[in-house]
Amino acid sequence: MHLKVFLPLFAVLGWVTGSLGHEPVTYTDSPGTGVAPGSSGPGATGSSGSYTTGPSAPGTTGSPGTGGGTTPPGTGTTGSTGPDIATLISQTAELSTLNSIIAQYPGLLASLSSAAGTLLAPSNAALDAFITGQGGLASITEDSIQDLVNYHLLPLSRTSADLSVAGGRVAETRLLDTDYANLEGTANVVFASAYGSTGQEVAPSGLKIYSGIGESANVTSPDLAFEGGLVHVIDRVLNFPRTCTQTAQTASLSTLLQAIQQTNLTSVVDTTAKFTCFAPTDAAFEAAGINLASLTNDQIVDALKYHSIVGDVGYSTAFEDGKEYQTLLGVPVTVHKREGQLFINDVAVQTGNVIMSNGVAHVLSGVLSPPANASGGTTGGTSAGSTAGSSATPLRDSFGISVGLFLAVISSVYFA
Repeated sequence: MHLKVFLPLFAVLGWVTGSLGHEPVTYTDSPGTGVAPGSSGPGATGSSGSYTTGPSAPGTTGSPGTGGGTTPPGTGTTGSTGPDIATLISQTAELSTLNSIIAQYPGLLASLSSAAGTLLAPSNAALDAFITGQGGLASITEDSIQDLVNYHLLPLSRTSADLSVAGGRVAETRLLDTDYANLEGTANVVFASAYGSTGQEVAPSGLKIYSGIGESANVTSPDLAFEGGLVHVIDRVLNFPRTCTQTAQTASLSTLLQAIQQTNLTSVVDTTAKFTCFAPTDAAFEAAGINLASLTNDQIVDALKYHSIVGDVGYSTAFEDGKEYQTLLGVPVTVHKREGQLFINDVAVQTGNVIMSNGVAHVLSGVLSPPANASGGTTGGTSAGSTAGSSATPLRDSFGISVGLFLAVISSVYFA
């Protein structure tokens, strides 16, 4: 029987032997691959919540952390002028709930006042719904509120136009808490797009912010300028990035979750930093006629490898159309961007750029199948991608863990 393989929400480490300390791949400065060409943002004048746009100072260079690695130089930052951020929030009617929370926590006010960049500010309705869902403000710790604010703060000042480029924009936040940012010391990100969750839709729609598993947030009032940055009002509180198994459970990817548990890899997939996973839905498994009970654990592990890419995190902006990317199985997948969609081999991405605490997941509408002569394991099947693994592109030139070490980790977990 031909085995069609799948990914749990995990992209494990070490498919090539590499040494520590090598520089990551630098991506080009085109839209959707890192930081776009420079643009200046609006300034602001006015008071009592009424702001009118005006010229701003020239942009500055971009920073590390978008596009899955070190971002190439670009702009998108602005020398915005206007009131300080606390004054702007206090004078904006749709941010009165945020203003009242800030007033209760002096530490938040201090961190906001010292911050420059972009604040993705949840509206009154968004915060009220979030607080109610948490059981009231008193049930949320100050540390959690600080993490929440940090995930809504971008260190660069980005206009709505900069965030709305074709292909989408990965934007680093200030969230460094390792519960939500297990990325080897770098902050976690959001994905901003006016072209859907993969950034590939043909026509732009409203600007959305994609975060952890759950609904995206719409930008409802963009480009409110304060001294040092911009505020974009959003209609939902962003979802914290979660671990692989939490993401799978929340997304109702029960077959993937079962596979992780059956192979005793829960700890590995939840704690391994920086990985990318291609995650078929339950419906995709059903359509492919795959029954986990009929597979050996070795076959399942090989299946996981083929749906896993390691290196710098593979947000959709890091992938180039028509290029092959190595998987842990040692057999590449081919990425295509066509017809308003992102494809892995010939399988369409149903939901892209689901931000996880240790990487990203792309939910697939089908199940990837490696070629019958795949050298990395025992699985069979066919593939729309090339079998020429030697020419495939890694997301990083080398990695901080070798194949041998990764296999040792798997063996110690599974065969202990």
